This record gives sequence, structure tokens and C-alpha cells, in this order.
Amino acid sequence: MNTLMGSKSSDKLNIDIPIFLAPLAGYTDSPFRRLVRYFGAGIVFTEMVSIMGIRFKDKNTLRLLQFYPEERPIFVQLFGFDSEAFSYAAKFVESLGFDGIDINAGCPVPKIVKDGSGSALLKDLTKLSRIIRAVKNSTHLPVSLKVRKGFFKGENVLSHVLKIAEDEGISFLTIHSITVEEGFKREDEDWDAISEIVSKAKIPIVANGGIENEEDVESLFKKTKAPYVMVGRASLGRPWFLKSSYAFLKENKKIDFSNKEKIDIIVRHIESEVEFLGEERGIVEMRKHLIKYAKGLKKAAEFRRYVNNLKTKEEAIALVRAFFDEMEV
Repeated sequence: MNTLMGSKSSDKLNIDIPIFLAPLAGYTDSPFRRLVRYFGAGIVFTEMVSIMGIRFKDKNTLRLLQFYPEERPIFVQLFGFDSEAFSYAAKFVESLGFDGIDINAGCPVPKIVKDGSGSALLKDLTKLSRIIRAVKNSTHLPVSLKVRKGFFKGENVLSHVLKIAEDEGISFLTIHSITVEEGFKREDEDWDAISEIVSKAKIPIVANGGIENEEDVESLFKKTKAPYVMVGRASLGRPWFLKSSYAFLKENKKIDFSNKEKIDIIVRHIESEVEFLGEERGIVEMRKHLIKYAKGLKKAAEFRRYVNNLKTKEEAIALVRAFFDEMEV
């Protein structure tokens, strides 16, 4: 058990492993988070949640705030641009029992950026500072911040962001080592930029970006010297990936499963999704996860065609059993 110490002694969080599950819109809902947590994870994060959706009690937004005790420690990630709405949202989510609040200043999705939210805040660090202050003044929970290296290609605002984070009492800072304009190009990930911040930071830094396998997790730890790493897309279709990465760090071995074990994991995911959302919506949400589970496997293209027509839990489970019983890894 590790203890994450933030900017104050009260910001202590007991975590199992130093690898966190990133917030991924459309993927990291409660059923997926619980499955990841079952295998092992440090902190898990909700999908990003709109502060305006909270302010106006949008039902789809409120659904994103549902979580179970077994997900702890869990942070809710908030996005928006208005400090007053951030303040309201911070008070609201604290009342729901979350363990912390994460401020999104890194999302590159155009509709989010156009609204002045997400990574657009990197273009106005004064506004970002006001938002952090508003959240900190509205909650007793630990508050973290997630950013990118900068907004424009070749830009690096991390030193400025670090000063704001430390001055405003951020508990830990997560850095995705690429700019918004550079997108998700693995070759543009700048782990040296994270390393530079780690060397002078007074708060914990969480390194993020460019991870595809367990070796990448090890390399990111070694290259940046960050005490924590955050994993996102690499966990899709592999909810055991965080635990496997930790095993690789500690014992130089990865966690692997037989086909039968993988079937049991996927069936558990299907049943959890249907229980959480109901059969119709649960199966629709599950389709994208099923495609991720089959990625890189023989006959995956054929499997995808069937997945897109699934309507019931029974159909989904039958397809998974048939496919994974016959597949060759």
C-alpha cells in the first residue's frame, strides 16, 4: 500500500499501486472502473463531467457521477470554463462522496476547446488559476489538475502551470507530454518535458502519454522519475493492464490469461454493464468494449460485424464464447 501525499498533510490517499486509470470519455464508466479495480489500480477517475451539466442537473451528466464503494479511491474529473460553475460543481460532487476532484485542462476535442474548456485553459493561465482557486475554496477534498505540455505545436507551458498548481494548492499534477496541436502522435510525446518538471516539483507529478504496453510503463517511470503513471487507452480491452504493468515493474513478468479466463472477464463486464444501464443501453455501450477485447486477434474483423448487430445480453455472451473459444492468440 502506497500513500500519496499532496500539497497538504490532509491530502493523503492510500493507493494499491502507483499506476492510475485515466478518465476516458465514453469508456471509463463505473462497470469498467470496477473491473479495472478488481485486478488492481491506484486512483481511478470518472469520465470527464460537465460543470454546466451538474449546474443544470442534466440526467446524462448525473449518470456519469454514479460510483460504487469498491471503486475507491475515485476522483471525479470536471471540465468547463466558468469559475462560479466550477465552485458549485465542486460542492455538489463532494456531497456525493468522491475522494477527490480533478480539473481537466487537457482535453483536445474541438467542441470542448471551442467552448473555452479543457485544453483551451492552457491559452489563458490566469483563468485556469481562478478556476483552481474557486474549486479549492469550495471543497475540503484533494484537488488535482490534468494538463498537456501546451496548446500550440512546440509550446511548453509546464513550468508556468507547475507554479500555478503549487501556489494554488493542487495535490498532484498529471502531465500528458504532448501539445494539443500534436494530438496523439506517439512520436511527438516528450517525456523529457515531464522529467524536467519532476526534478523541480514540490508536489507529486503523474506522468501520462505514449503508453501501449507494459514496457512503455516501465520506460515512462524510468525516463521521467515520476512517482506515478497514468494509463488510458492501453487499458481498453485489457482491464488487467495496470496490474500487469505493476507486475512487470516488480517481477519482470506480465499477467496473462487463458481463453476461458478471458471469456469469464468479458462476460463479467457484459453483465455489469447491463445491470448498470439496463439491457438495451448496456449492450450498446458494451459494443465498443467488445471490439477492443478482440483487437489484434484472428477473425477480429468478422467479430466486429457481429458485435454491431448485438441487441441482448444473451447474444453478446454467446458471441464472446463462440469467438474466444475458437480464436488463436
